Amino acid sequence: MFCIKCGGPATVGNFCSEHFLEAQKLFEIKDFSYIYCNQCGIDEKDLRGKISRSIKTSHKITREKISLRTLGNRVYATIEAEGVIKGLKKTETHKSLVMLRQKMCEMHVRLSGGYYEAMIQIRGPQKESILKKVKQVVPEKAISSIEEIKEGYDVKIMRKPNAAAAAKALRERFSVKDSYKVGGSKKGQMVYRNYYAVR
Repeated sequence: MFCIKCGGPATVGNFCSEHFLEAQKLFEIKDFSYIYCNQCGIDEKDLRGKISRSIKTSHKITREKISLRTLGNRVYATIEAEGVIKGLKKTETHKSLVMLRQKMCEMHVRLSGGYYEAMIQIRGPQKESILKKVKQVVPEKAISSIEEIKEGYDVKIMRKPNAAAAAKALRERFSVKDSYKVGGSKKGQMVYRNYYAVR
Protein backbone atom coordinates (compact mmCIF):
# COMPACT_ATOMS: atom_id res chain seq x y z
CA MET A 1 0.00 0.00 0.00
CA PHE A 2 1.00 3.57 -0.64
CA CYS A 3 0.41 6.82 1.23
CA ILE A 4 -2.54 8.65 -0.33
CA LYS A 5 -0.81 12.00 0.24
CA CYS A 6 2.73 11.44 -1.00
CA GLY A 7 2.73 8.05 -2.71
CA GLY A 8 5.40 6.66 -0.37
CA PRO A 9 5.06 3.38 1.51
CA ALA A 10 2.05 3.40 3.83
CA THR A 11 2.85 2.41 7.41
CA VAL A 12 -0.35 3.29 9.28
CA GLY A 13 -3.60 2.79 7.37
CA ASN A 14 -3.42 4.74 4.11
CA PHE A 15 -0.62 7.07 5.25
CA CYS A 16 3.12 7.07 5.64
CA SER A 17 4.46 7.79 9.14
CA GLU A 18 5.05 11.49 8.43
CA HIS A 19 1.58 12.22 7.04
CA PHE A 20 -0.16 10.04 9.62
CA LEU A 21 1.47 12.00 12.47
CA GLU A 22 0.75 15.26 10.68
CA ALA A 23 -2.97 14.53 10.96
CA GLN A 24 -2.81 13.52 14.64
CA LYS A 25 -2.83 15.81 17.68
CA LEU A 26 -0.64 14.61 20.54
CA PHE A 27 -2.20 16.80 23.22
CA GLU A 28 -4.35 19.85 23.91
CA ILE A 29 -4.30 22.47 26.66
CA LYS A 30 -6.71 25.33 27.30
CA ASP A 31 -6.23 28.69 28.97
CA PHE A 32 -7.16 28.74 32.65
CA SER A 33 -7.03 30.81 35.85
CA TYR A 34 -4.65 30.21 38.75
CA ILE A 35 -5.63 31.43 42.21
CA TYR A 36 -2.85 32.29 44.64
CA CYS A 37 -2.48 34.01 48.00
CA ASN A 38 -1.01 37.51 47.68
CA GLN A 39 0.69 37.02 51.06
CA CYS A 40 2.28 33.63 50.27
CA GLY A 41 3.12 34.55 46.68
CA ILE A 42 3.03 32.28 43.65
CA ASP A 43 4.31 28.74 44.16
CA GLU A 44 5.95 28.11 40.78
CA LYS A 45 6.23 24.36 41.41
CA ASP A 46 2.49 24.20 42.10
CA LEU A 47 1.74 26.33 39.02
CA ARG A 48 3.84 24.06 36.81
CA GLY A 49 2.04 21.07 38.30
CA LYS A 50 -1.35 22.55 37.44
CA ILE A 51 -0.22 23.27 33.89
CA SER A 52 0.99 19.68 33.57
CA ARG A 53 -2.32 18.34 34.91
CA SER A 54 -4.22 20.53 32.42
CA ILE A 55 -2.69 18.68 29.46
CA LYS A 56 -5.40 16.61 27.77
CA THR A 57 -4.36 13.61 25.71
CA SER A 58 -5.43 10.09 24.84
CA HIS A 59 -1.85 9.15 23.98
CA LYS A 60 1.24 8.36 26.04
CA ILE A 61 3.31 11.42 26.93
CA THR A 62 6.94 10.47 27.55
CA ARG A 63 8.47 13.90 28.12
CA GLU A 64 7.31 17.44 28.71
CA LYS A 65 9.00 20.81 29.10
CA ILE A 66 7.19 23.86 30.45
CA SER A 67 8.52 27.40 29.96
CA LEU A 68 6.90 30.37 31.73
CA ARG A 69 6.91 34.10 31.02
CA THR A 70 5.06 36.37 33.43
CA LEU A 71 3.70 39.79 32.48
CA GLY A 72 1.54 41.46 35.12
CA ASN A 73 -1.30 39.14 36.02
CA ARG A 74 -0.72 36.88 33.03
CA VAL A 75 1.58 33.89 32.66
CA TYR A 76 2.38 32.79 29.13
CA ALA A 77 3.18 29.07 29.24
CA THR A 78 4.86 27.17 26.42
CA ILE A 79 4.48 23.41 26.68
CA GLU A 80 6.65 21.10 24.59
CA ALA A 81 5.74 17.44 24.87
CA GLU A 82 6.96 14.25 23.32
CA GLY A 83 4.77 11.18 23.11
CA VAL A 84 3.82 8.07 21.20
CA ILE A 85 0.92 7.66 18.76
CA LYS A 86 0.37 4.20 17.29
CA GLY A 87 3.97 3.32 18.11
CA LEU A 88 5.32 6.46 16.42
CA LYS A 89 7.09 9.28 18.26
CA LYS A 90 5.79 12.81 17.92
CA THR A 91 6.79 16.13 19.46
CA GLU A 92 4.34 19.03 19.75
CA THR A 93 4.42 22.51 21.23
CA HIS A 94 1.36 24.41 22.42
CA LYS A 95 0.83 27.63 24.33
CA SER A 96 -1.50 28.37 27.23
CA LEU A 97 -2.46 31.64 28.91
CA VAL A 98 -2.74 31.47 32.69
CA MET A 99 -4.65 34.34 34.32
CA LEU A 100 -3.45 35.03 37.87
CA ARG A 101 -6.16 35.69 40.48
CA GLN A 102 -5.45 36.79 44.04
CA LYS A 103 -7.29 35.35 47.02
CA MET A 104 -5.97 35.30 50.58
CA CYS A 105 -5.41 31.74 51.78
CA GLU A 106 -7.17 30.39 54.87
CA MET A 107 -4.03 30.67 56.98
CA HIS A 108 -3.54 34.39 56.24
CA VAL A 109 -7.26 35.08 56.66
CA ARG A 110 -6.93 33.62 60.14
CA LEU A 111 -3.69 35.47 60.80
CA SER A 112 -5.28 38.78 59.83
CA GLY A 113 -8.04 38.07 62.33
CA GLY A 114 -5.60 37.12 65.11
CA TYR A 115 -6.69 33.47 65.08
CA TYR A 116 -4.80 30.99 67.27
CA GLU A 117 -5.45 27.54 68.73
CA ALA A 118 -2.72 27.47 71.38
CA MET A 119 -0.47 29.78 73.37
CA ILE A 120 3.01 29.26 74.75
CA GLN A 121 3.50 31.45 77.81
CA ILE A 122 7.23 31.99 78.26
CA ARG A 123 8.35 33.08 81.71
CA GLY A 124 11.45 33.16 83.92
CA PRO A 125 15.11 34.07 83.53
CA GLN A 126 15.62 31.77 80.51
CA LYS A 127 12.85 33.39 78.47
CA GLU A 128 15.14 34.35 75.56
CA SER A 129 16.47 30.80 75.23
CA ILE A 130 12.93 29.42 75.38
CA LEU A 131 11.70 31.83 72.70
CA LYS A 132 14.64 30.90 70.47
CA LYS A 133 13.76 27.22 70.81
CA VAL A 134 10.09 27.88 69.97
CA LYS A 135 11.13 29.72 66.80
CA GLN A 136 13.36 26.79 65.83
CA VAL A 137 10.56 24.24 66.21
CA VAL A 138 7.50 26.16 65.00
CA PRO A 139 7.48 27.41 61.36
CA GLU A 140 7.30 31.20 61.18
CA LYS A 141 4.06 31.11 59.21
CA ALA A 142 2.42 29.05 62.00
CA ILE A 143 3.06 31.75 64.62
CA SER A 144 0.12 34.13 64.83
CA SER A 145 1.91 36.67 67.05
CA ILE A 146 4.63 37.13 69.66
CA GLU A 147 3.76 39.60 72.40
CA GLU A 148 6.43 40.77 74.81
CA ILE A 149 5.07 41.43 78.26
CA LYS A 150 6.65 42.30 81.62
CA GLU A 151 6.86 38.62 82.69
CA GLY A 152 8.18 37.29 79.38
CA TYR A 153 6.48 36.42 76.07
CA ASP A 154 3.08 35.18 74.94
CA VAL A 155 3.43 33.26 71.68
CA LYS A 156 0.17 32.55 69.86
CA ILE A 157 0.30 29.44 67.65
CA MET A 158 -2.21 28.90 64.85
CA ARG A 159 -2.35 25.10 65.06
CA LYS A 160 -2.38 22.85 68.13
CA PRO A 161 -0.01 20.24 66.61
CA ASN A 162 2.69 22.91 66.14
CA ALA A 163 2.31 24.04 69.75
CA ALA A 164 2.39 20.43 70.98
CA ALA A 165 5.60 19.79 69.02
CA ALA A 166 7.19 22.88 70.58
CA ALA A 167 6.10 21.82 74.08
CA LYS A 168 7.61 18.36 73.54
CA ALA A 169 10.95 19.87 72.49
CA LEU A 170 10.91 22.36 75.38
CA ARG A 171 10.35 19.62 77.97
CA GLU A 172 13.86 18.35 77.29
CA ARG A 173 15.35 21.43 79.02
CA PHE A 174 12.57 23.41 80.65
CA SER A 175 9.53 23.04 82.89
CA VAL A 176 6.28 22.91 80.88
CA LYS A 177 2.78 22.97 82.40
CA ASP A 178 -0.30 22.26 80.25
CA SER A 179 -3.76 23.73 80.60
CA TYR A 180 -6.68 24.71 78.38
CA LYS A 181 -9.39 27.33 78.24
CA VAL A 182 -12.60 27.74 76.29
CA GLY A 183 -11.86 29.81 73.20
CA GLY A 184 -15.43 30.13 71.90
CA SER A 185 -17.66 27.87 69.84
CA LYS A 186 -17.70 26.60 66.27
CA LYS A 187 -20.77 25.08 64.66
CA GLY A 188 -22.32 24.61 68.08
CA GLN A 189 -19.25 22.86 69.52
CA MET A 190 -17.07 24.33 72.26
CA VAL A 191 -13.57 25.17 71.06
CA TYR A 192 -10.67 24.87 73.51
CA ARG A 193 -7.31 26.57 73.33
CA ASN A 194 -4.22 24.85 74.69
CA TYR A 195 -1.86 26.79 76.93
CA TYR A 196 1.72 25.86 77.78
CA ALA A 197 3.45 27.71 80.62
CA VAL A 198 7.19 27.34 80.18
CA ARG A 199 10.01 28.26 82.58
